[in-house]
Amino acid sequence: SCLLIAPLLAATACASSGAADTLGARGDVAPTQPRATATAPPSWTGYHGGGPHLGYSSTTPAVTTLRRPWTRPLDGKVYGSPLVVGNRVIAATENNTVYALDRSTGKVLWSRHLATPARLSHLPCGNIDPLGITGTPVFDPATQRIFAVTTAASGSSLAHLLWGLDVSTGRTGVRVSADVPGQGPLVENQRGALALSRGRVLVPYGGHAGDCGNYHGYLVSTTTAGTDKRIFRTGTQREAGMWQAAGAAVDPTTGTAYVVSGNGSATTGPWDGSNVVSAVDPVRAIRLALFVPRDWQEENRTDSDLGSSGVALLSNGNLWIQGKTSTGYVLSQKTLGAPGAYSFKRKITGACAKQFGGPAVHGTVVYAPCTDGVRRINTTATQPLGWKAPSNLTGSPVVGGGAVFVLDPSGGTLSALSESTGRLISRVPVGVTTRFATPALSGSMLFVPTQTGISAVSGA
Repeated sequence: SCLLIAPLLAATACASSGAADTLGARGDVAPTQPRATATAPPSWTGYHGGGPHLGYSSTTPAVTTLRRPWTRPLDGKVYGSPLVVGNRVIAATENNTVYALDRSTGKVLWSRHLATPARLSHLPCGNIDPLGITGTPVFDPATQRIFAVTTAASGSSLAHLLWGLDVSTGRTGVRVSADVPGQGPLVENQRGALALSRGRVLVPYGGHAGDCGNYHGYLVSTTTAGTDKRIFRTGTQREAGMWQAAGAAVDPTTGTAYVVSGNGSATTGPWDGSNVVSAVDPVRAIRLALFVPRDWQEENRTDSDLGSSGVALLSNGNLWIQGKTSTGYVLSQKTLGAPGAYSFKRKITGACAKQFGGPAVHGTVVYAPCTDGVRRINTTATQPLGWKAPSNLTGSPVVGGGAVFVLDPSGGTLSALSESTGRLISRVPVGVTTRFATPALSGSMLFVPTQTGISAVSGA
């Protein structure tokens, strides 16, 4: 069971304005056109495809053998997922550079070096050096812009800027502060994926590795023009960061954003606002409903909270969440946090050791990025626990063509496993990746973010 609490948290609003500039900074590559194709390839517009973050492609053909047609070294590590927009692959580095690559060849079509990244020596704690663009960008079809957040040193502190770049040219259409007014940005880390909902860009914040300083979990919401900044904050006195890589998952019907906050500092007394799944109105930046596990105090004390993974939106209107324990929860969107209703529909114990990253979803089946190997979980079955991958296959998976594609981050390989049995279909070396790396999947192609650039993989 769990706590039944449904407070609303008011938004803080402040005005922002966009600013345009031109190409020409050192390191920029002027735009060229990608190689033409007969039909436009499927897009992958955000983390795990964008919107609901399903990590599933219905257009991927059956997988036979994985091969690597090209690799493209870039100017820094790539933490976020690449995007695919038409024949362009978009990648952003920790050197604060955004690239558009030709999907077929890996040729650089344009690049923009946006700011000098912060160094680890400038930060009170952390483990990313340099610290530039960490959160996965997002593409907005309405404005034809790629949105990304840079981190750069600003005097003795940091500055987080939201950029909106034209997908065809890289030119800047939006450049505004993404910092939270009144909150010291030095202890806030923009690691989670950006999202889009109802004409707004959603930017999550958490702390740095080491949990230093008086940081909080925030979701910053601005229009795609960079105006009308609104802030949703978890109500805890300290911590409760929205740090996990998947960011906010968005219901495509309602536009509601589902975000997960980690542990807080309170281990006794009333609920402190931490360790929570929040359904957030993206325009008003207020909480609509929530889920808190009943043992939140113990999870705070042992740092075993929900905040390590994103929410999975299932096809039957339910949600899946599992964090740093072996227990996962099936939640109902309709009764989430509603007074007098059950806050969870099902508890599944022993799902896996812990879940870190973003799960993939095919219908009501979840492929969970577990620390002891990806696990297949059928959330509606009497016996929900299915196959488990080898313990080195811990990356956040994507699914298509009857296969589950999962990275071995330290081993530098991408494996295709049978969706139904977990049997290995094929494996290919791609290069060492970061812990929470996840590929982009478009048709028969995957694009893998590595510690040196992008590796393209063909599954046909």
